[in-house]
Amino acid sequence: MNKSVVIFTVAVLLMLVCGCTQPAPAQATVTPATTPAPAIATTPPQATVVATPHAILTTGSVSPTIRNLVSDNTIRINKKGFDPAKITVPTGSTVRWVNEDSTADPGLYNPTHRIELVNIKDSPLLSPGQSWSWIFTEPGSYDFSDMIHPSLTGTVIVV
Repeated sequence: MNKSVVIFTVAVLLMLVCGCTQPAPAQATVTPATTPAPAIATTPPQATVVATPHAILTTGSVSPTIRNLVSDNTIRINKKGFDPAKITVPTGSTVRWVNEDSTADPGLYNPTHRIELVNIKDSPLLSPGQSWSWIFTEPGSYDFSDMIHPSLTGTVIVV
């Protein structure tokens, strides 16, 4: 038992000595900026992005960075329908639906939309200016419609 205590004590001392021989890390020096601070510019609020493995929901004004997350496979929605109502994309493409309706439309027309990818997924409610995207990972023909305005229908063909 005496040997064990001696060996343990020597090991602890070696670890302490090895740890203490390292040089101290260099301290970073901070120099104040000599250029004047830029003027504060007012910018529109940034978009909120909610993403899942297959879907992306954006709200608010969409910045160019977010816009580049999806390709040109954009379907515009308004009270007249989907534009385009039929689109062909390669497998792995992202298709984005953008609500381009306006709350300023007269009458009883509801400017919100909700996309239904038949037997796959329903989008959240899309208020004017919001968009929702879906990544199509399998070839096929995918019908979609507007759950609030059922007469609006379309098809995504994935090749």
